[in-house]
Amino acid sequence: MPTLVPDLVWVQGGFRRGLGIEFSASTGRILRIATAGELGATSTPDAAPLLRLANRALLPGFVNAHSHAFQRVIRGRGQWRPADDSRSDFWTWRRAMYEAALTLSPDEIFDVSRFCFLEMLCAGYTTVGEFHYMHRDASGAAYAVPSELAHRVIAAAEAVGIRIVLLNVAYVTGGIGQALQREQQRFATPDLDAWLAETTALADFARARPLLTIGVAPHSLRAVPREWLQPANALSRRLDAPFHMHVSEQPAEVTAVLEAWGRRPVEVLAENGVIDDHLTAVHATHLTFREVELLGTPGPTVCACPTTERDLGDGFLPGKELIEAGARIALGTDSQTLIDPLGEMRLLEYHERLRRLRRVVIAASERDRIAVAPALLAMGTTGGARSLRLNAGILEPGALADFVAVDLEHRALEGWADDTLDALLALCAPPDVVSDVWVGGVQRVQGGHHRLDQESATAFRTVARRLSV
Repeated sequence: MPTLVPDLVWVQGGFRRGLGIEFSASTGRILRIATAGELGATSTPDAAPLLRLANRALLPGFVNAHSHAFQRVIRGRGQWRPADDSRSDFWTWRRAMYEAALTLSPDEIFDVSRFCFLEMLCAGYTTVGEFHYMHRDASGAAYAVPSELAHRVIAAAEAVGIRIVLLNVAYVTGGIGQALQREQQRFATPDLDAWLAETTALADFARARPLLTIGVAPHSLRAVPREWLQPANALSRRLDAPFHMHVSEQPAEVTAVLEAWGRRPVEVLAENGVIDDHLTAVHATHLTFREVELLGTPGPTVCACPTTERDLGDGFLPGKELIEAGARIALGTDSQTLIDPLGEMRLLEYHERLRRLRRVVIAASERDRIAVAPALLAMGTTGGARSLRLNAGILEPGALADFVAVDLEHRALEGWADDTLDALLALCAPPDVVSDVWVGGVQRVQGGHHRLDQESATAFRTVARRLSV
């Protein structure tokens, strides 16, 4: 039963001195949080010694609630447009992403995913919600094992030691009532019963794997018939699994839903009875007041992906409105434009500052002041864990032993004090302030390095160079 004793521990929304964390590597859960003196006094002769983490602060591991790992390989490849093209937006980027997706072999999907997950782990993400919609080969044919690519992604996560919630995606149409386009054939799940059965089989497979759980994910209203929503939601309830969907990411998507059904996307979800505590609405950048109210009802989560939404010109999450309505917020890296949990947090606040021309917008009461950092850190930890239905993102007995150590001697934190460290992290620090990472009670990153750093980077580089030819 190892015990870590850092300088500071993040508990109950603040940093405290003099505490240690005892955890079990066999169960992967936290056993006790107490003073170092108490932990040392009650340890048994055969117990593991207290490990002093000098010049370190310990926080819950960050939770990445929405990821497409394969898109890491296209980072930097879409930041241009033809000189005779007057517009570049989400839809033009999507075409380029599809073309890249068509070329990746199963082995390459493993290599790209492994490198992406390793980058996440080193940045402090201990859990990833992988929104997985690569199901078929480039011609659209099913693999001999239908979940072949899901298993490659799972193997990539397990290789680096990150906790993964594989959100198995249904992808049926190329637009409302439209056939899939050629470049979307890899994503096809044409049969509802087959997709439900495959998702159930993956959930059965996950039961024996401590770092893996499965979620249910109709891609979006433009890619899944309304008739699939209730059966998919029923499966999420039966499995006690997360239920994730892209919702209202683009104005064109909202317009298409209105034209087809006379309702906006969140209203369609409400009519079909799927706004509950399993639902996470990803993006939700274009909402009316009524839709904000619906997502603010007890139960659902909204997952913002600010670096991707900024990169693709999606728009701003109405964060302040959602929070005031009672919505829970999680954060995700989505297209892997950046992999920086602290960066995702601060963008949510900074976008609100730009929208409203004032400071300290997304904030929570803290003693005698209103502070930003605790609210943002909660979104990046407990918010994501709630979205993925995990007892994680918090340091308390019984929770998963997933945590990160921050280097208090990092130059970006120079001048920190006990009452400023949270703000420095949430609003100022780069991701390499994270020095060490534990997942399930096992140390995966030490001194900023992972045992697969070189091997994983070499394999990823080979894929990236092939795409450049």
